[in-house]
Formats: sequence, C-alpha cells, structure tokens
Amino acid sequence: MFWNWDRHGEGDWQAEVAWPAAPFTPVADAYVVHLVRHPLDTIRSRASWGSFADTPSDTQRYRLGQWAQRIVPEIARGRNPMEKAAIHWVEWNRLVADPAEALRLEDITAADVTRLARIVNADAEAVELPPKSNGAPELVERISWDDVAHIPGLLDLAAEYGYR
Repeated sequence: MFWNWDRHGEGDWQAEVAWPAAPFTPVADAYVVHLVRHPLDTIRSRASWGSFADTPSDTQRYRLGQWAQRIVPEIARGRNPMEKAAIHWVEWNRLVADPAEALRLEDITAADVTRLARIVNADAEAVELPPKSNGAPELVERISWDDVAHIPGLLDLAAEYGYR
C-alpha cells in the first residue's frame, strides 16, 4: 500500500495510504478510512520536513507542499512554515469526503490494521505494528496549542477528533 504520484487512480489498485489521496475522495466502491494524526505532531513534522519551507528546494516534500497549496490556496496565507502546516492540517482533513470511518493514528492497534487489511484481502494475515516514529528530524521545536490557536478552525477540528 503506497502513494504513487505518477499512477494515482490508474489500474487495478487495492489500497492507497497517503495524505495526498485526500482530495481524490470519495472514491467509488472504496472503503475510505480517514486516518487522522495529532495536529501538533503533524504541524511539527511538516515544518521539520520542509513541506512548506520559505526557501524553495527540489525535495519531494517541498514539491508536495507546493502541490498542496495549489489544491488548497488558503495554505499560502500562512506567514511561516508552521502556520502553513497548521492551515494544511485543518483544510486537508476537511477534504476527506464521506469516509467510512475515521481513526486517530495514535489509537491504531494491530487488530485495526488486520481488520482493514481483510477488507481488501479476506485471507490477510494478522500484522504487527512498527514503532510509531516517522523519522522526522528534530528541526522544529515543540509546538503548543497557543502557537496555533489563531489558525481558523484548528482548535474546533482538533476537538472534533478528540485531541482537545
């Protein structure tokens, strides 16, 4: 299960797991699971990886950030990478249309992953979860709710997902 920038929506795919899939929902005859990650962790990660960096780069993450801003122009209103990442978290989560279910990443269990795998393949074997780190570098200091409280909709959406 992976995102393939060049082949999204083509061919006989079984599952797709990636944040860039959000604007393509809903998908006909698909069981869409909206996997939500804690907003402060997501914002910190996007800022650390350079997705919304002020200085252009040729990294895939920067290019994805630019693509996201074309899909959701409101992201560009951010005054710095942290604000852009915060706006992205709000607006991108709002893009996911009609999910069959929403799950918080922090609450996912091996049983959840196995259950979802069996939607695609009834014979899927039970899985074990890897460590819960995505390897984001420690380039951005911890972000607090106070740092992002001014972003329209962020606190309300965070509360809706059970993060506040």
